[in-house]
Amino acid sequence: MPASETPAPFLRRRRNQLLIVTLSLLMLLLSFTGTFDRPGRAIVDSSFQQALVVFGTAKSLNAVISVIQGTEVGPPGVTLAVGEVLDPVNDLIERFSWIMLASITSLGIQTIFMNIVTDPLFNYLLLALVLAYNLWLFVRFERDEKPRTLLFKITVIMVFLRFSVPLMALTNDLVYAHFVQPEYNIVELDRGVTAISDDIEGFKKSSHSLFSTSYYTEQVEHYKAEANAAGDQIVRLIIAFVFQTVVFPLLFLFLLYKFVLRLFDIGR
Repeated sequence: MPASETPAPFLRRRRNQLLIVTLSLLMLLLSFTGTFDRPGRAIVDSSFQQALVVFGTAKSLNAVISVIQGTEVGPPGVTLAVGEVLDPVNDLIERFSWIMLASITSLGIQTIFMNIVTDPLFNYLLLALVLAYNLWLFVRFERDEKPRTLLFKITVIMVFLRFSVPLMALTNDLVYAHFVQPEYNIVELDRGVTAISDDIEGFKKSSHSLFSTSYYTEQVEHYKAEANAAGDQIVRLIIAFVFQTVVFPLLFLFLLYKFVLRLFDIGR
């Protein structure tokens, strides 16, 4: 202990140094063992595949409706425009397809970042920065405050990048399972849209098999209800995917960014 330093500040400084060393060792252990990486990657990959399936379902329903849109069916002498009934939901599906494309792009970008931050080269670079900063805690140089602060900020940014995507995936999955899935179950909603698509396709194939006016009138009313149901389920899918792939990631990164800024203040 330097002669000019009283015992209390000296012990406080040593305590802070040991705390930083302990946290650094824990962070490096998590980084090299991939504790968060494997489940985080599995969640992102599963979400990406799920988004592709839902996107395919939406495009399939859009194709079915487009085929029969404008088609007039009915017994001789009577025509019923089924496509007009399905036109609003078809417009919604086209917009939903763009939203799904954005969601797939978001998940693809997350996959790329996951590949970058979990690469061994990134881990070794992080190791070098953490070791350099920890050594600088105990070995000080004359007028080294600015470079030491710069190293601290670079190290914190690297830690932020290293764990942000895996932790975001894990937290996102936890929030979805507990708060979103009970009301907006993506798997069940996708099955519902698929069933509606098959139902409409079945009507298209059987539309010339009967010659009863009442049959076609009832069927048009039936598919009007189907179109409303499809619109409801598509809106629910939009809410689920926008929250999962846009709103929550941005909110999570924003809060993590604010936390990093607080760390910068501590490191000054």
